[in-house]
Amino acid sequence: MKHLLILLSALLLLPLSSCKKSLEQALKPDSSGTPYDLYLVMDEALKETALNDTLHAIFEFPMEGTPNGDEYFRVRHLTPENFDSQVIRIVANVAIVDIDPTNGEQPVVTLEREPYAYNQVIVRMHAKSIESLADYLPQVQEQLRQVYVKNEMNRRIKIITKEHLIKQQDRLMRLQNASLYIPRAMDVTCRPAKDSTFFWCTDNFASKQSYLVVYSVPYTDQNIFSLEGAVAVRDSVMGANIEGSDSTQHMETNRNVVLPEYRALNIGGRYVGELRGMWRMRNGMMAGPFICHIRLDEVNKRVVFAEGFCYAPNEGKRLLIRNLEASLYTLKLPSDQLIPEIEVTL
Repeated sequence: MKHLLILLSALLLLPLSSCKKSLEQALKPDSSGTPYDLYLVMDEALKETALNDTLHAIFEFPMEGTPNGDEYFRVRHLTPENFDSQVIRIVANVAIVDIDPTNGEQPVVTLEREPYAYNQVIVRMHAKSIESLADYLPQVQEQLRQVYVKNEMNRRIKIITKEHLIKQQDRLMRLQNASLYIPRAMDVTCRPAKDSTFFWCTDNFASKQSYLVVYSVPYTDQNIFSLEGAVAVRDSVMGANIEGSDSTQHMETNRNVVLPEYRALNIGGRYVGELRGMWRMRNGMMAGPFICHIRLDEVNKRVVFAEGFCYAPNEGKRLLIRNLEASLYTLKLPSDQLIPEIEVTL
Protein backbone atom coordinates (compact mmCIF):
# COMPACT_ATOMS: atom_id res chain seq x y z
CA MET A 1 0.00 0.00 0.00
CA LYS A 2 2.74 2.47 0.97
CA HIS A 3 4.73 1.59 -2.16
CA LEU A 4 1.73 2.25 -4.36
CA LEU A 5 0.91 5.60 -2.77
CA ILE A 6 4.48 6.85 -3.03
CA LEU A 7 4.60 6.11 -6.73
CA LEU A 8 1.34 7.90 -7.37
CA SER A 9 2.26 10.91 -5.26
CA ALA A 10 5.61 11.33 -6.92
CA LEU A 11 4.25 11.13 -10.43
CA LEU A 12 1.03 13.14 -10.40
CA LEU A 13 1.55 16.87 -10.91
CA LEU A 14 -1.23 18.31 -13.05
CA PRO A 15 -1.18 22.10 -13.64
CA LEU A 16 -4.76 23.14 -14.27
CA SER A 17 -4.62 26.60 -15.73
CA SER A 18 -1.66 26.85 -18.10
CA CYS A 19 -2.90 27.20 -21.66
CA LYS A 20 0.41 27.59 -23.50
CA LYS A 21 1.87 24.54 -25.21
CA SER A 22 5.55 23.79 -25.03
CA LEU A 23 7.33 22.94 -28.29
CA GLU A 24 7.13 19.24 -27.44
CA GLN A 25 3.39 19.53 -26.76
CA ALA A 26 2.81 21.50 -29.94
CA LEU A 27 4.21 18.61 -31.99
CA LYS A 28 1.62 16.23 -30.56
CA PRO A 29 -2.06 16.00 -31.55
CA ASP A 30 -4.70 17.14 -29.07
CA SER A 31 -6.18 14.30 -27.07
CA SER A 32 -9.53 13.01 -28.26
CA GLY A 33 -12.59 11.34 -26.80
CA THR A 34 -15.82 12.38 -25.12
CA PRO A 35 -15.23 14.17 -21.80
CA TYR A 36 -15.25 11.78 -18.82
CA ASP A 37 -14.92 8.69 -20.99
CA LEU A 38 -12.23 6.41 -19.56
CA TYR A 39 -10.64 3.75 -21.75
CA LEU A 40 -9.72 0.58 -19.89
CA VAL A 41 -7.07 -1.40 -21.78
CA MET A 42 -6.70 -5.04 -20.79
CA ASP A 43 -6.81 -8.56 -22.17
CA GLU A 44 -10.26 -9.77 -23.15
CA ALA A 45 -10.11 -12.63 -20.64
CA LEU A 46 -9.84 -10.17 -17.73
CA LYS A 47 -13.34 -8.83 -18.43
CA GLU A 48 -14.78 -11.92 -16.73
CA THR A 49 -12.83 -11.49 -13.50
CA ALA A 50 -13.34 -9.78 -10.15
CA LEU A 51 -10.63 -7.28 -11.16
CA ASN A 52 -12.87 -5.94 -13.92
CA ASP A 53 -15.70 -5.58 -11.41
CA THR A 54 -13.37 -3.68 -9.07
CA LEU A 55 -12.24 -1.30 -11.81
CA HIS A 56 -15.82 -0.56 -12.84
CA ALA A 57 -16.80 0.03 -9.20
CA ILE A 58 -13.93 2.53 -8.82
CA PHE A 59 -14.46 4.50 -12.01
CA GLU A 60 -18.25 4.29 -12.15
CA PHE A 61 -18.54 5.40 -8.53
CA PRO A 62 -21.40 7.91 -7.98
CA MET A 63 -20.27 11.53 -8.07
CA GLU A 64 -20.66 13.49 -4.87
CA GLY A 65 -23.46 16.04 -4.82
CA THR A 66 -25.54 14.52 -7.62
CA PRO A 67 -29.12 13.42 -6.88
CA ASN A 68 -29.22 10.34 -9.10
CA GLY A 69 -25.66 9.21 -8.55
CA ASP A 70 -24.17 10.27 -11.87
CA GLU A 71 -21.05 8.18 -12.37
CA TYR A 72 -17.58 9.69 -12.33
CA PHE A 73 -16.76 8.19 -15.73
CA ARG A 74 -18.17 6.08 -18.52
CA VAL A 75 -15.84 3.09 -18.85
CA ARG A 76 -15.06 1.84 -22.35
CA HIS A 77 -13.03 -1.33 -23.01
CA LEU A 78 -10.12 -1.80 -25.39
CA THR A 79 -7.78 -4.73 -25.93
CA PRO A 80 -4.05 -3.96 -26.12
CA GLU A 81 -4.21 -4.65 -29.86
CA ASN A 82 -7.00 -2.10 -30.33
CA PHE A 83 -5.10 0.51 -28.33
CA ASP A 84 -2.08 0.23 -30.64
CA SER A 85 -4.06 2.01 -33.35
CA GLN A 86 -2.73 5.54 -33.96
CA VAL A 87 -6.29 6.85 -33.99
CA ILE A 88 -7.32 5.23 -30.71
CA ARG A 89 -4.21 5.77 -28.63
CA ILE A 90 -4.62 9.57 -28.47
CA VAL A 91 -7.77 9.37 -26.29
CA ALA A 92 -7.50 11.55 -23.17
CA ASN A 93 -8.03 9.13 -20.29
CA VAL A 94 -6.45 5.67 -20.35
CA ALA A 95 -5.92 2.94 -17.75
CA ILE A 96 -3.77 -0.03 -18.78
CA VAL A 97 -3.80 -3.28 -16.82
CA ASP A 98 -0.71 -5.49 -16.93
CA ILE A 99 -0.98 -8.86 -15.19
CA ASP A 100 2.23 -10.88 -15.49
CA PRO A 101 3.70 -13.50 -13.10
CA THR A 102 7.14 -11.90 -13.62
CA ASN A 103 5.98 -8.58 -12.14
CA GLY A 104 7.10 -7.70 -8.61
CA GLU A 105 5.53 -8.95 -5.42
CA GLN A 106 3.68 -5.65 -4.82
CA PRO A 107 1.38 -4.00 -7.37
CA VAL A 108 2.86 -0.89 -8.98
CA VAL A 109 0.84 2.00 -10.41
CA THR A 110 2.58 4.56 -12.61
CA LEU A 111 1.41 7.66 -14.45
CA GLU A 112 2.41 8.85 -17.91
CA ARG A 113 1.55 12.38 -18.97
CA GLU A 114 0.98 13.11 -22.64
CA PRO A 115 2.89 10.16 -24.12
CA TYR A 116 0.90 10.27 -27.38
CA ALA A 117 -1.27 13.41 -27.21
CA TYR A 118 -1.65 16.80 -25.53
CA ASN A 119 -3.75 16.63 -22.33
CA GLN A 120 -3.58 12.86 -22.13
CA VAL A 121 -2.95 10.77 -19.01
CA ILE A 122 -2.22 7.06 -18.94
CA VAL A 123 -2.22 5.13 -15.67
CA ARG A 124 -0.47 1.77 -15.87
CA MET A 125 -1.32 -0.88 -13.28
CA HIS A 126 1.21 -3.70 -12.94
CA ALA A 127 0.74 -6.81 -10.77
CA LYS A 128 1.73 -10.43 -10.78
CA SER A 129 -1.82 -11.64 -10.13
CA ILE A 130 -5.41 -10.56 -10.67
CA GLU A 131 -6.16 -10.96 -6.98
CA SER A 132 -3.30 -8.78 -5.72
CA LEU A 133 -4.27 -5.87 -7.96
CA ALA A 134 -7.97 -6.23 -7.14
CA ASP A 135 -7.07 -6.03 -3.43
CA TYR A 136 -4.86 -2.96 -3.80
CA LEU A 137 -6.88 -0.65 -6.02
CA PRO A 138 -9.83 0.10 -3.69
CA GLN A 139 -7.35 1.54 -1.19
CA VAL A 140 -6.34 4.30 -3.62
CA GLN A 141 -9.57 4.65 -5.56
CA GLU A 142 -10.12 8.34 -4.82
CA GLN A 143 -6.58 9.20 -5.94
CA LEU A 144 -7.11 7.26 -9.16
CA ARG A 145 -10.38 9.03 -9.93
CA GLN A 146 -8.81 12.43 -9.30
CA VAL A 147 -6.07 11.76 -11.88
CA TYR A 148 -8.69 11.74 -14.62
CA VAL A 149 -10.98 14.41 -13.13
CA LYS A 150 -8.09 16.89 -13.04
CA ASN A 151 -7.09 15.96 -16.58
CA GLU A 152 -10.63 16.72 -17.74
CA MET A 153 -10.52 20.01 -15.82
CA ASN A 154 -7.35 20.81 -17.74
CA ARG A 155 -9.05 20.09 -21.05
CA ARG A 156 -12.08 22.23 -20.23
CA ILE A 157 -10.11 25.16 -18.82
CA LYS A 158 -8.05 25.35 -21.98
CA ILE A 159 -11.24 25.58 -24.02
CA ILE A 160 -12.85 28.35 -21.97
CA THR A 161 -9.55 30.24 -21.73
CA LYS A 162 -9.63 30.59 -25.51
CA GLU A 163 -13.40 30.90 -25.89
CA HIS A 164 -14.99 32.96 -23.12
CA LEU A 165 -17.48 35.82 -22.98
CA ILE A 166 -15.80 39.20 -22.69
CA LYS A 167 -19.18 40.94 -22.25
CA GLN A 168 -20.16 38.91 -19.18
CA GLN A 169 -16.63 39.05 -17.82
CA ASP A 170 -16.69 42.86 -18.01
CA ARG A 171 -20.07 42.94 -16.26
CA LEU A 172 -18.71 40.72 -13.49
CA MET A 173 -15.75 43.05 -13.06
CA ARG A 174 -18.07 46.05 -12.69
CA LEU A 175 -20.33 44.32 -10.18
CA GLN A 176 -17.84 42.34 -8.10
CA ASN A 177 -14.35 43.53 -9.01
CA ALA A 178 -13.50 39.92 -9.85
CA SER A 179 -12.77 37.95 -12.99
CA LEU A 180 -14.02 34.55 -14.17
CA TYR A 181 -13.83 32.85 -17.55
CA ILE A 182 -17.45 32.34 -18.59
CA PRO A 183 -18.29 29.88 -21.40
CA ARG A 184 -19.61 31.42 -24.61
CA ALA A 185 -22.96 29.66 -24.32
CA MET A 186 -23.73 31.46 -21.04
CA ASP A 187 -24.56 34.77 -22.70
CA VAL A 188 -27.96 35.37 -21.07
CA THR A 189 -28.06 37.87 -18.20
CA CYS A 190 -30.53 36.70 -15.55
CA ARG A 191 -33.25 38.95 -14.16
CA PRO A 192 -32.10 41.68 -11.75
CA ALA A 193 -31.48 40.55 -8.17
CA LYS A 194 -32.32 42.45 -5.00
CA ASP A 195 -28.61 43.00 -4.45
CA SER A 196 -27.45 45.21 -7.33
CA THR A 197 -23.93 43.72 -7.15
CA PHE A 198 -25.17 40.11 -7.36
CA PHE A 199 -23.87 38.58 -10.62
CA TRP A 200 -25.52 35.69 -12.40
CA CYS A 201 -25.83 34.47 -15.96
CA THR A 202 -27.10 31.39 -17.77
CA ASP A 203 -27.17 29.59 -21.10
CA ASN A 204 -30.99 29.31 -20.77
CA PHE A 205 -31.29 26.19 -22.91
CA ALA A 206 -34.78 24.71 -23.17
CA SER A 207 -34.23 21.27 -21.59
CA LYS A 208 -31.32 22.09 -19.28
CA GLN A 209 -29.80 25.21 -17.83
CA SER A 210 -26.42 26.05 -16.32
CA TYR A 211 -25.85 29.11 -14.14
CA LEU A 212 -22.80 30.96 -12.83
CA VAL A 213 -23.14 33.20 -9.78
CA VAL A 214 -20.67 35.49 -8.01
CA TYR A 215 -21.38 37.49 -4.84
CA SER A 216 -19.47 38.65 -1.79
CA VAL A 217 -20.01 39.34 1.90
CA PRO A 218 -17.86 41.15 4.48
CA TYR A 219 -15.29 38.97 6.22
CA THR A 220 -16.25 38.82 9.89
CA ASP A 221 -14.81 35.58 11.23
CA GLN A 222 -13.20 32.37 10.04
CA ASN A 223 -16.37 30.30 10.64
CA ILE A 224 -17.48 31.27 7.16
CA PHE A 225 -14.84 28.79 5.94
CA SER A 226 -16.67 25.79 7.39
CA LEU A 227 -19.60 23.66 6.30
CA GLU A 228 -22.19 25.32 8.52
CA GLY A 229 -20.83 28.82 8.01
CA ALA A 230 -20.65 28.52 4.23
CA VAL A 231 -24.13 27.00 3.95
CA ALA A 232 -25.58 29.75 6.16
CA VAL A 233 -24.15 32.49 3.94
CA ARG A 234 -25.16 30.66 0.77
CA ASP A 235 -28.76 30.20 1.91
CA SER A 236 -29.02 33.81 3.06
CA VAL A 237 -27.68 35.41 -0.13
CA MET A 238 -28.99 32.96 -2.73
CA GLY A 239 -32.38 32.82 -1.01
CA ALA A 240 -32.70 36.59 -1.07
CA ASN A 241 -31.66 36.99 -4.70
CA ILE A 242 -32.93 33.95 -6.59
CA GLU A 243 -36.68 33.48 -6.47
CA GLY A 244 -38.94 31.02 -8.23
CA SER A 245 -42.12 31.72 -10.16
CA ASP A 246 -43.56 33.74 -7.26
CA SER A 247 -42.36 35.47 -4.11
CA THR A 248 -43.03 32.42 -1.90
CA GLN A 249 -40.31 30.44 -3.69
CA HIS A 250 -36.59 30.93 -3.15
CA MET A 251 -33.39 28.94 -3.45
CA GLU A 252 -31.91 27.03 -0.54
CA THR A 253 -29.46 24.21 0.12
CA ASN A 254 -31.23 20.86 0.03
CA ARG A 255 -30.24 18.59 2.93
CA ASN A 256 -32.97 16.03 2.33
CA VAL A 257 -31.50 14.24 -0.70
CA VAL A 258 -27.72 14.76 -0.50
CA LEU A 259 -25.90 16.30 2.46
CA PRO A 260 -23.65 19.23 1.47
CA GLU A 261 -19.91 18.68 1.75
CA TYR A 262 -17.13 21.18 2.48
CA ARG A 263 -13.42 20.70 1.92
CA ALA A 264 -10.31 22.87 1.71
CA LEU A 265 -8.44 23.21 -1.58
CA ASN A 266 -5.01 24.66 -2.27
CA ILE A 267 -5.10 26.50 -5.60
CA GLY A 268 -1.83 28.18 -6.49
CA GLY A 269 -0.85 28.39 -2.83
CA ARG A 270 -4.15 30.04 -1.87
CA TYR A 271 -6.82 28.63 0.42
CA VAL A 272 -10.11 27.94 -1.35
CA GLY A 273 -13.17 26.49 0.35
CA GLU A 274 -15.18 24.11 -1.81
CA LEU A 275 -18.87 23.64 -1.00
CA ARG A 276 -20.72 21.00 -2.96
CA GLY A 277 -24.26 19.67 -2.70
CA MET A 278 -27.85 19.99 -3.89
CA TRP A 279 -30.04 23.08 -4.19
CA ARG A 280 -33.82 23.27 -4.33
CA MET A 281 -36.47 25.90 -4.81
CA ARG A 282 -38.33 26.14 -1.51
CA ASN A 283 -42.09 25.75 -2.07
CA GLY A 284 -41.31 24.79 -5.66
CA MET A 285 -40.33 21.78 -7.76
CA MET A 286 -36.93 22.78 -9.15
CA ALA A 287 -33.69 21.25 -7.81
CA GLY A 288 -30.22 20.20 -8.90
CA PRO A 289 -26.52 20.04 -7.95
CA PHE A 290 -24.22 22.98 -7.20
CA ILE A 291 -20.49 23.56 -6.73
CA CYS A 292 -19.10 26.64 -4.98
CA HIS A 293 -15.59 28.06 -4.49
CA ILE A 294 -15.09 30.45 -1.56
CA ARG A 295 -12.14 32.86 -1.45
CA LEU A 296 -10.90 35.48 1.00
CA ASP A 297 -10.25 38.81 -0.71
CA GLU A 298 -7.66 40.26 1.67
CA VAL A 299 -7.45 43.55 -0.22
CA ASN A 300 -11.13 44.37 0.25
CA LYS A 301 -11.71 42.39 3.49
CA ARG A 302 -14.53 40.36 1.99
CA VAL A 303 -15.32 36.75 1.14
CA VAL A 304 -16.16 35.98 -2.48
CA PHE A 305 -18.48 33.12 -3.39
CA ALA A 306 -18.33 31.84 -7.00
CA GLU A 307 -20.92 29.16 -7.71
CA GLY A 308 -22.15 27.04 -10.57
CA PHE A 309 -25.48 25.24 -10.45
CA CYS A 310 -27.59 23.48 -13.03
CA TYR A 311 -31.14 22.34 -13.67
CA ALA A 312 -31.67 19.35 -15.95
CA PRO A 313 -34.62 17.29 -14.71
CA ASN A 314 -34.45 14.63 -17.41
CA GLU A 315 -30.72 14.43 -18.09
CA GLY A 316 -27.46 13.48 -16.42
CA LYS A 317 -25.73 16.24 -14.49
CA ARG A 318 -22.08 15.10 -14.66
CA LEU A 319 -20.88 17.13 -17.63
CA LEU A 320 -22.95 20.19 -16.71
CA ILE A 321 -21.61 20.48 -13.18
CA ARG A 322 -18.03 19.55 -14.13
CA ASN A 323 -17.94 22.24 -16.81
CA LEU A 324 -19.15 24.82 -14.29
CA GLU A 325 -16.54 23.60 -11.82
CA ALA A 326 -13.79 24.18 -14.39
CA SER A 327 -14.89 27.82 -14.72
CA LEU A 328 -14.60 28.31 -10.97
CA TYR A 329 -10.91 27.42 -11.13
CA THR A 330 -10.36 30.56 -13.23
CA LEU A 331 -11.65 32.94 -10.52
CA LYS A 332 -9.31 35.89 -10.11
CA LEU A 333 -9.51 38.49 -7.31
CA PRO A 334 -7.78 41.91 -7.08
CA SER A 335 -4.86 40.45 -5.11
CA ASP A 336 -4.17 37.84 -7.82
CA GLN A 337 -1.57 38.80 -10.38
CA LEU A 338 -2.24 35.79 -12.60
CA ILE A 339 -4.54 32.82 -12.62
CA PRO A 340 -2.23 30.37 -10.83
CA GLU A 341 -1.07 27.05 -12.11
CA ILE A 342 -2.51 24.42 -9.83
CA GLU A 343 -0.44 21.45 -8.82
CA VAL A 344 -2.66 18.57 -7.81
CA THR A 345 -0.90 15.80 -5.94
CA LEU A 346 -2.13 12.49 -4.63
